[in-house]
Amino acid sequence: MEAKDFVDYLRFEKRYAEHTVTAYSNDIAQFSGYLNDLGIEHFYLVKSSAIRLWVVHLVESGCNPATIRRKISALNTFYKFQIRKGYCDTNPAKGITLPKLSQRLPKYVEQNNLVELLSKQDVFSNNFQGLRDRLIVELLYATGMRRQELVQLKWSDINLSSAQIKILGKGNKERLVPVSQHLIIMLENYKSEMYAHFNETSLPDRIVITNNGREAYPELIYQTVKKYLSLCSTQEKKGPHVLRHSFATHLSNNGAPLNDIKELLGHASLASTQVYTHNTIEQLKEVYKIAHPKA
Repeated sequence: MEAKDFVDYLRFEKRYAEHTVTAYSNDIAQFSGYLNDLGIEHFYLVKSSAIRLWVVHLVESGCNPATIRRKISALNTFYKFQIRKGYCDTNPAKGITLPKLSQRLPKYVEQNNLVELLSKQDVFSNNFQGLRDRLIVELLYATGMRRQELVQLKWSDINLSSAQIKILGKGNKERLVPVSQHLIIMLENYKSEMYAHFNETSLPDRIVITNNGREAYPELIYQTVKKYLSLCSTQEKKGPHVLRHSFATHLSNNGAPLNDIKELLGHASLASTQVYTHNTIEQLKEVYKIAHPKA
């Protein structure tokens, strides 16, 4: 089996983000090199014991648990694809014990700080780039969408009359997220400015575009968010995912049901969403310390 077949499967069938495709490809290549060191010539000759040895090797090499888990996930996907294509009969990566992840609370920006940033009139310029930059920050915070989901968002995904956005998430799964009338007006103003700034017939059907009228790329989104979050947050992480975490945390802190947050985020499992309850508990602890006479 050629590596290209697997990459095409990840990219076009699984519809994984490009950075995931690259990471999985590198993981498989690294595992192939390890098999050569063990004297194993073919993937279909691999036993679970060889994968366990690889996990031990990765741990001893200082590889962090999250990376190891991703590498085993890559192997799982790889062998499932091999079985599907008839290249082998079993998946030796199935059931491999994975290292535990340390519980890390999501990094987010305080609600008051974000609201204040977005309420200022002089932060974003009143030209095409300024309107686009504001829209990037507002969309990410208002919907909780991922960076790649914003990159591929099209005008046809916006329903102005019902104030809803259709988001294409991981695994090609669609979800509908309601938005405010404020954001709808912002989208309309941005679209008018975009068409006035560029030749309408030459524009891609993407909401976020570059200053040259081309499709946006992930780094543009990252640098834009980092620039403006630097004005309202001192924490180290200031990327687009911080706005996703802020969206979920603020919803949780304001009493939104966890299952509803799960649907808005596009999580497959409620377990992925439960991490945001920790932030609520931390907030309650602070309130308790301030308000209770015996705290």
